[in-house]
Amino acid sequence: DVKGTIREIVLPKGLDLDRPKRTRTSFTAEQLYRLELDFQRCQYVVGRERTELARQLNLSETQVKVWFQNRRTKQKKDQSRDSEKRSTATSESFATCNILRLLEQGRLLSVPAPPSLLSPTSNPMGSPTGN
Repeated sequence: DVKGTIREIVLPKGLDLDRPKRTRTSFTAEQLYRLELDFQRCQYVVGRERTELARQLNLSETQVKVWFQNRRTKQKKDQSRDSEKRSTATSESFATCNILRLLEQGRLLSVPAPPSLLSPTSNPMGSPTGN
């Protein structure tokens, strides 16, 4: 830390750092097609249904279970992103409508240029008074 104190990191007892990492499952196109098809029908697969699906696809039940968990997470993330896009688009649409409404009502005033950009003799309105 800032004072130069050395701290010991204590790792959990069950953590085996020497154990090799599990290899990532590579699903075939046919397996992915079937998993997606079943996911569209029902987003949770349990019990005999999971056992049978794993057997048919030549996967372990754990692989099927984890695939469905990951797919639900992906769907939730996609829905959240879509909802955020719709919210942003809706906000922008409301802002545009409000600006147009104010223009129609003649209530939207133009913002004058900052004084530093105008020379003392220039007059944006063309009249001697500047208004």
